[in-house]
Amino acid sequence: MRFILTFSLTSLVFASTLYGLILAIDPYNKFGFNLFGFETKAVDFARENKFNQVEHGKKDYTAFIMGSSSAHRYLTSEINRLTGLVSYNYTTQSATPEDYIAMTRHILTKYKPKLILIAFGFEELSKTTKTDDMFYSSPLKNYLKEVPAEELEADLFNNSYLTLEAISDSFKVIWVNLFGNALHAYLDDGDHIVEPLPKILKVSQFGYAKYEIDPKRVGYLNTLKELAHKNGVRLVVFTSPLSLEHIKRINADPKLVTAHELFKATLVDIFGELWDFQHEGIAPYNSLQYFRDSNHPTHEFSTLILEEMFGKNGPKFGKLIKK
Repeated sequence: MRFILTFSLTSLVFASTLYGLILAIDPYNKFGFNLFGFETKAVDFARENKFNQVEHGKKDYTAFIMGSSSAHRYLTSEINRLTGLVSYNYTTQSATPEDYIAMTRHILTKYKPKLILIAFGFEELSKTTKTDDMFYSSPLKNYLKEVPAEELEADLFNNSYLTLEAISDSFKVIWVNLFGNALHAYLDDGDHIVEPLPKILKVSQFGYAKYEIDPKRVGYLNTLKELAHKNGVRLVVFTSPLSLEHIKRINADPKLVTAHELFKATLVDIFGELWDFQHEGIAPYNSLQYFRDSNHPTHEFSTLILEEMFGKNGPKFGKLIKK
């Protein structure tokens, strides 16, 4: 009995100490903790980093692009070239309409934009897609007026911190800050670094279980449209391109096909028109020259998408769907 009690207490103390260390380091910046004053964490935090760049920017930005990580590689220099405007890439990991309405409100407090582009992923309108925890630990949460402040607070016991990966990343943060050099993915104007290409084109992030359009998110996008109209901002919305195999997997599931069509129809209903790049016309571009994985286009392909939408020399496979 004494052994069991001692073992139990020792295990509890060890687990509590380890979880306390993870919280103190906060490797994914979910709570904004940084007890040891580290310069960097396990990953770049686009919401916080880009918020600060927009908040304290010295340029008079007149165009912005928003989206999830699939839109990281739309170069601002190319948007500038094609539009004649000065642009900022405000894309973040795992973005949803909560991010987009908050970003739009933030932008309008600092700038007078003429153009906002939004790249939509299929999963972003679904009820089953959770708002990223990192949204709740970022300054953007203060611009989501529709949700009570108490609901925007992150739960101290976070499932993603109860993992071996979180332990590993916590010690990685310690190592990088004490002995290594931090690598940052984001550059000036929100641009993303150019990385080496992978060896194969993998299907990734294919998770659309129980797809159902979220009326709250539809409401956020309707509000975003109203704000843009009120402030004289042109909106260009488009679906982020998916690789051929990714599209084929969607089309092989009758329920997903219906949900995919509803996703596009909902965007058209809200915004009046939509550039659609999520269809089998992607076939000629189904290679590592154009995709890093099944839903992350390369810098080169991202530029071709921009050129098509702005009437230049793009690939000519996008479908402009109008209401």
